[in-house]
Amino acid sequence: MTAWQPRERGPVTEEKLIRAVNILADIVEQHGAAHRPLYQDVKRELAEFRRRQHENDAAADQAFATRIGRVA
Repeated sequence: MTAWQPRERGPVTEEKLIRAVNILADIVEQHGAAHRPLYQDVKRELAEFRRRQHENDAAADQAFATRIGRVA
C-alpha cells in the first residue's frame, strides 16, 4: 500500500465536484455498476451545489438592486 499523501482540502467547488463526477463515471464504465450509487450521490451533490449557487447569486443580485434603488 502506498503512503498517504496529505493534500490541502480547501472548500468544495464546482470544479472539484465535476472532476469527481468524471472520475467516478470512468470507474463505473471500467469496473461495473458496483460504484454507480457513489457516482449518483456525487452527481446529486453537484446538482445541489449548483442550485445553492444559483439561489445565492439571485439573492445577491436582489440585495444589490434594492441597495441601489432599483427595487422598492
